[in-house]
Amino acid sequence: MIRLFDGYWIWLRVSEKISKPISGKYLFFSEDKEKLFEIATNEIEKHGFEMAKVNENLLEGQTEHVLCLYYEDDSRKNELAERNQQEYRVKYRYWKSDADTLKGKYSKEFLDKLPESEKKHFTSQKTLIDFKDKKGKMILRQKRIKMRKTKASNC
Repeated sequence: MIRLFDGYWIWLRVSEKISKPISGKYLFFSEDKEKLFEIATNEIEKHGFEMAKVNENLLEGQTEHVLCLYYEDDSRKNELAERNQQEYRVKYRYWKSDADTLKGKYSKEFLDKLPESEKKHFTSQKTLIDFKDKKGKMILRQKRIKMRKTKASNC
Protein backbone atom coordinates (compact mmCIF):
# COMPACT_ATOMS: atom_id res chain seq x y z
CA MET A 1 0.00 0.00 0.00
CA ILE A 2 1.19 3.50 -0.84
CA ARG A 3 0.82 6.31 1.72
CA LEU A 4 1.19 9.94 0.54
CA PHE A 5 0.74 13.33 2.22
CA ASP A 6 -0.31 16.39 0.20
CA GLY A 7 -0.18 18.98 2.99
CA TYR A 8 -3.72 18.37 4.27
CA TRP A 9 -4.77 14.82 3.31
CA ILE A 10 -2.98 11.55 3.97
CA TRP A 11 -3.77 9.31 1.01
CA LEU A 12 -3.76 5.52 1.10
CA ARG A 13 -3.96 3.54 -2.11
CA VAL A 14 -3.15 0.22 -3.68
CA SER A 15 0.27 0.03 -5.27
CA GLU A 16 -1.16 -0.80 -8.65
CA LYS A 17 -3.04 1.51 -10.95
CA ILE A 18 -6.62 2.19 -9.78
CA SER A 19 -8.74 -0.25 -11.78
CA LYS A 20 -12.19 1.37 -11.61
CA PRO A 21 -13.42 4.90 -12.28
CA ILE A 22 -14.26 6.74 -9.06
CA SER A 23 -17.39 8.87 -8.75
CA GLY A 24 -17.58 9.45 -5.00
CA LYS A 25 -16.77 8.29 -1.51
CA TYR A 26 -18.12 6.73 1.65
CA LEU A 27 -17.61 8.96 4.70
CA PHE A 28 -16.54 7.90 8.20
CA PHE A 29 -15.92 10.34 11.08
CA SER A 30 -14.02 9.95 14.34
CA GLU A 31 -11.99 11.97 16.81
CA ASP A 32 -9.51 9.07 16.66
CA LYS A 33 -7.57 9.56 13.43
CA GLU A 34 -5.70 6.27 13.85
CA LYS A 35 -9.03 4.39 13.98
CA LEU A 36 -9.86 5.86 10.56
CA PHE A 37 -6.51 4.68 9.18
CA GLU A 38 -7.26 1.19 10.52
CA ILE A 39 -10.62 1.21 8.72
CA ALA A 40 -9.07 2.44 5.46
CA THR A 41 -6.29 -0.15 5.62
CA ASN A 42 -8.74 -2.96 6.33
CA GLU A 43 -11.07 -1.93 3.51
CA ILE A 44 -8.22 -1.65 1.01
CA GLU A 45 -6.42 -4.83 2.02
CA LYS A 46 -9.42 -7.10 2.62
CA HIS A 47 -12.48 -5.69 0.86
CA GLY A 48 -11.38 -4.49 -2.57
CA PHE A 49 -11.31 -0.73 -2.09
CA GLU A 50 -8.38 0.95 -3.81
CA MET A 51 -8.07 4.49 -2.45
CA ALA A 52 -8.83 6.49 0.69
CA LYS A 53 -7.81 9.69 2.46
CA VAL A 54 -7.85 11.02 6.03
CA ASN A 55 -7.29 14.63 7.02
CA GLU A 56 -4.09 15.18 9.01
CA ASN A 57 -5.30 18.26 10.90
CA LEU A 58 -8.70 19.51 11.96
CA LEU A 59 -10.29 22.61 10.51
CA GLU A 60 -11.22 25.34 12.97
CA GLY A 61 -14.41 24.35 14.78
CA GLN A 62 -14.21 20.65 13.87
CA THR A 63 -13.62 17.88 16.42
CA GLU A 64 -13.60 14.84 14.13
CA HIS A 65 -11.32 13.62 11.37
CA VAL A 66 -12.90 12.28 8.18
CA LEU A 67 -12.10 9.17 6.18
CA CYS A 68 -13.10 9.33 2.52
CA LEU A 69 -13.19 5.80 1.14
CA TYR A 70 -13.39 6.13 -2.65
CA TYR A 71 -15.41 3.89 -4.94
CA GLU A 72 -17.13 3.84 -8.30
CA ASP A 73 -20.71 4.03 -6.95
CA ASP A 74 -22.88 3.74 -3.84
CA SER A 75 -23.54 -0.01 -4.23
CA ARG A 76 -21.59 -0.96 -1.10
CA LYS A 77 -23.25 1.42 1.38
CA ASN A 78 -25.20 -1.28 3.24
CA GLU A 79 -22.22 -3.64 3.41
CA LEU A 80 -20.13 -0.85 4.93
CA ALA A 81 -22.91 0.12 7.33
CA GLU A 82 -23.05 -3.44 8.60
CA ARG A 83 -19.27 -3.71 8.95
CA ASN A 84 -19.23 -0.36 10.74
CA GLN A 85 -21.93 -1.50 13.17
CA GLN A 86 -20.18 -4.80 13.90
CA GLU A 87 -16.50 -3.78 13.81
CA TYR A 88 -15.62 -0.11 13.42
CA ARG A 89 -18.27 1.70 15.45
CA VAL A 90 -17.56 5.20 14.24
CA LYS A 91 -19.89 7.77 12.71
CA TYR A 92 -20.76 6.62 9.18
CA ARG A 93 -22.54 8.90 6.72
CA TYR A 94 -22.88 6.59 3.72
CA TRP A 95 -22.13 7.89 0.20
CA LYS A 96 -21.29 11.33 -1.18
CA SER A 97 -20.81 11.83 -4.90
CA ASP A 98 -17.92 13.84 -6.28
CA ALA A 99 -20.56 15.88 -8.14
CA ASP A 100 -22.07 16.97 -4.80
CA THR A 101 -18.64 17.90 -3.48
CA LEU A 102 -17.97 20.02 -6.57
CA LYS A 103 -21.36 21.71 -6.14
CA GLY A 104 -20.39 22.65 -2.56
CA LYS A 105 -22.95 20.39 -0.88
CA TYR A 106 -21.92 19.68 2.72
CA SER A 107 -23.91 18.65 5.77
CA LYS A 108 -25.47 21.32 7.96
CA GLU A 109 -23.62 19.79 10.93
CA PHE A 110 -20.24 20.32 9.22
CA LEU A 111 -21.02 23.83 7.97
CA ASP A 112 -22.45 24.98 11.32
CA LYS A 113 -19.13 24.20 13.03
CA LEU A 114 -17.07 26.23 10.53
CA PRO A 115 -16.23 29.88 11.12
CA GLU A 116 -18.13 32.20 8.73
CA SER A 117 -14.86 33.01 6.94
CA GLU A 118 -14.50 29.35 5.84
CA LYS A 119 -18.09 28.54 4.81
CA LYS A 120 -17.88 30.28 1.42
CA HIS A 121 -14.86 28.19 0.43
CA PHE A 122 -16.73 24.94 1.00
CA THR A 123 -20.11 25.99 -0.42
CA SER A 124 -18.76 27.64 -3.60
CA GLN A 125 -19.17 25.62 -6.78
CA LYS A 126 -15.92 24.12 -8.03
CA THR A 127 -14.64 22.59 -11.22
CA LEU A 128 -11.94 19.97 -11.83
CA ILE A 129 -9.02 20.57 -14.13
CA ASP A 130 -6.98 17.58 -15.27
CA PHE A 131 -3.36 17.94 -16.35
CA LYS A 132 -2.14 15.08 -18.52
CA ASP A 133 1.27 14.06 -19.85
CA LYS A 134 2.04 13.52 -23.54
CA LYS A 135 0.71 9.96 -23.35
CA GLY A 136 -2.64 11.13 -21.95
CA LYS A 137 -1.98 9.90 -18.41
CA MET A 138 -3.37 12.20 -15.74
CA ILE A 139 -0.55 13.67 -13.67
CA LEU A 140 -2.50 16.23 -11.61
CA ARG A 141 -6.16 16.93 -10.83
CA GLN A 142 -6.85 20.32 -9.37
CA LYS A 143 -10.04 21.84 -7.99
CA ARG A 144 -10.81 25.43 -8.90
CA ILE A 145 -13.55 27.58 -7.45
CA LYS A 146 -15.90 28.85 -10.13
CA MET A 147 -16.18 32.60 -10.04
CA ARG A 148 -19.68 33.94 -10.40
CA LYS A 149 -20.18 36.64 -12.99
CA THR A 150 -21.34 39.95 -11.63
CA LYS A 151 -22.52 43.05 -13.43
CA ALA A 152 -19.84 45.66 -13.87
CA SER A 153 -20.44 48.85 -11.98
CA ASN A 154 -19.38 52.34 -12.94
CA CYS A 155 -17.12 53.22 -10.05
